[in-house]
Amino acid sequence: MITNEQGFINSEDRCLICLKSETDSMDNPMVTHHIRYYPEAIAWVHSKCHQKIHDQENPLTTFIQYNIGDPEKFQSEKKVLD
Repeated sequence: MITNEQGFINSEDRCLICLKSETDSMDNPMVTHHIRYYPEAIAWVHSKCHQKIHDQENPLTTFIQYNIGDPEKFQSEKKVLD
């Protein structure tokens, strides 16, 4: 997976999930989704596509490549650096 210096694997102008442009609609803005935290890989996705990734009954597990506790550990480490 190719990432830039900030960890993004795609640009803000196209959703990684549905591949539609960022101007989809005002009620479905682009948001960031951490695919993994170590090493960091972040994707731009529509808000509704983000909900699909984390769907309780049928998550898109390809886009969840982190362990339980990684988000909290990452945020804790980020606070120390800020």
